[in-house]
Amino acid sequence: MKKLLIYTANRLWLILALYATSLLFGALCFSLLEAKSFADGLWWATVTSLTIGYGDLTPVTTAGRIIGILFGHFWIFVVIPMIVANIIMHLVEDKHLFSDEEQRELMDKLTRIESHLIQQDKKN
Repeated sequence: MKKLLIYTANRLWLILALYATSLLFGALCFSLLEAKSFADGLWWATVTSLTIGYGDLTPVTTAGRIIGILFGHFWIFVVIPMIVANIIMHLVEDKHLFSDEEQRELMDKLTRIESHLIQQDKKN
C-alpha cells in the first residue's frame, strides 16, 4: 500500500485522475443515495472535498451520511496530502542529493578502492 501511495504521489497526472474520479464518484453516490441531480451531487462533492461545507446540500439518509464521512476522510487523509507532497517535492531542492554524474564518479572510485584492497590482500 505504501509503494502505491508513493507511486501515485509522485505522478501529478495520477493525482489529477484520482481527484477527478473521486469527485465524480462522490457526486454519483450523493445523487443516487439522496435522490438529487448529478449537478447537485457534484456541488456537494466539491464543497465537501475542499472542506468548505456550506451546508446547503447535506445527506439525510444513513447511507448518504456514511458516504459523506468516508468521502471527507478520503480527501483529508489521502488526496490533499498527495497534492501537497507533490507540490513540495517539486519546490524543495535537496542540496545534498547526488547527481547521476557524482554517483557514477563515486562508484568508479569505490571500484578502484575495492580492486586495490583485493590486490593488497593477495600480496599479504
